[in-house]
Amino acid sequence: MNKKMFIKVLLFNILEIISVFLIGIGLKVNKENIITIVLLFPISRFIFKKPMHYKSPYLCFIVTMAIFVSLFLLLKVDLIVSIVITLFSGFILTDNANICDMFMWSGKTTQYQDIIDYIKDNNNSKLIEFENRISEQDTLSYLVYKYRFKDKLSFQKISDILEIETNRITEIQEKVAFSFRIFFNI
Repeated sequence: MNKKMFIKVLLFNILEIISVFLIGIGLKVNKENIITIVLLFPISRFIFKKPMHYKSPYLCFIVTMAIFVSLFLLLKVDLIVSIVITLFSGFILTDNANICDMFMWSGKTTQYQDIIDYIKDNNNSKLIEFENRISEQDTLSYLVYKYRFKDKLSFQKISDILEIETNRITEIQEKVAFSFRIFFNI
């Protein structure tokens, strides 16, 4: 991280902490309890590993304020309840608590669902012919096809395996999907 970016991030975090303290004071929460909650939240995220972050600083700020308002309001009810919910909130905002793993529901469908369904439902000679053709023409396209549509790997895993950027994987995936839909007339 370059020096300019570091300063921006540092200033943002300081502003965020000051805002959280002001919210706590505005809600007439005991200063020791404010400090407890403000320290416990990032510590729990650090302990649970892989904290999630928003790309937009505005969204990050709004979500942080909403979380701390909730925690401070719970603190007015009971310190123990607030501490437990703080730990739970810290856990929820890590990659370890991915809602996609819950209830056997991914929460989203993909624009390539037709291709995934076709591959899942058809293991015929035409599919093998398509795979052979794409493999002969472009090995990288075949690997992206295989990893993304058949093995359902994430962009990051494919990027790690093939050692290419995820935006390049997206480009190849678009090309393969277009070819697939034309070949199978779907």
